[in-house]
Amino acid sequence: EPVVVPPTPEPAQPQEAAPAPQPQENADAGPCGGDDGCKFKLRGGPSTGGNGGTELKMQFLFVHGGRGDEAQGSYFVVLKKDGVRLPVGDNVRSLAKTKTPGQLGDYNYEYKLGLDTLPGNTVAGNYSIWVLDGNGERDSDVFNFNIDNGQNGLLWIKFDQS
Repeated sequence: EPVVVPPTPEPAQPQEAAPAPQPQENADAGPCGGDDGCKFKLRGGPSTGGNGGTELKMQFLFVHGGRGDEAQGSYFVVLKKDGVRLPVGDNVRSLAKTKTPGQLGDYNYEYKLGLDTLPGNTVAGNYSIWVLDGNGERDSDVFNFNIDNGQNGLLWIKFDQS
């Protein structure tokens, strides 16, 4: 009987190690919630103004452009400075159908953070922000911006969900 000799296996080729996964800059943002995705887009700002730099005062306008820029209620934000999540509470929400005139533009949400809550004890730095809806789910893309002058602690942004 003939002898069957199995073929000699080829030597295993060295495989390159897969690159280590890179951490996402804002992995904590999570996906957009609800069945309507990320509704809010940036339609104005970010703009900054002088306030002495003793605090970061956020004045934001949440509107529905398809309804004549009608002010939208129950929204708030997550704000990070230099990669550190800032203590923006969810107890303050945007007001529906109400706009207050401000130095940089109308707003329906205002929140202040003291320097002692900001990395480096200055408003100057690199920021990331995203909108949360009334259920605390992300409702916008993550927007990045920089405040280069520590005296410009007044921050205005217009978010539009149309």
